[in-house]
Amino acid sequence: MSATDQFTLLGREAHRHWRAERINWLVLTGIVLLLLLTIAGLWAVLYLQSVERPYVEVRGYRFADEATFQEFLRQGDNRARFAEFTTFLRESDVDMELIPPQDLLRQGSDWLRIHEPPFALPPREDWPNIVATLRLVRDEVVPNTGPVLVVSAYRTARYTRKVGGSATSHHRNFCSVDLVPKSNISRRELVNELQTMHVRIGAESRAGLGIYGDVRFHIDTCGYRRW
Repeated sequence: MSATDQFTLLGREAHRHWRAERINWLVLTGIVLLLLLTIAGLWAVLYLQSVERPYVEVRGYRFADEATFQEFLRQGDNRARFAEFTTFLRESDVDMELIPPQDLLRQGSDWLRIHEPPFALPPREDWPNIVATLRLVRDEVVPNTGPVLVVSAYRTARYTRKVGGSATSHHRNFCSVDLVPKSNISRRELVNELQTMHVRIGAESRAGLGIYGDVRFHIDTCGYRRW
């Protein structure tokens, strides 16, 4: 083999070796990038999971958490007004352990979707409207359904409008509450208990009862009716 042929053969071997090394580096680079993307994806998932959500979810409903309520109290004179409201309830013979005062400031479960505050303080002149309703919940509803959570009580006109509520809704004048049972009572059992109760207490109670598509239900004392 001539020197020229040997040189050519060596050149070809060197080229093949270079191509093989190049492919190896490309594969290695691809693997490293894939690993980095995987790590970044896992980090993003863990980060999102670690971000504190402003609510807790119960039976499919989003309840604004304690931190969100404390933020609400820091706004304007809300803390002082809430203290006055709590004193009013304490003096009105209602069970504040059964339904804590702050729960009565919940506007509803759609607050995130409609970009409205989850809490609102009703006007002072409307405070007496809720007393009979709370006593009805204590004396008649809870003994039949078990403990309940308030999904919605007072609502502002703006919140009511955004959720498509009626302008004459009794949430507006702080006479009604929407509730869900804390227990795993079935809808069928819940409907039976509530309707039986409503018939038993009669028109004298002025109880309004509404039952929605799941286990959420409405109670007020602004007129005897059922839907």
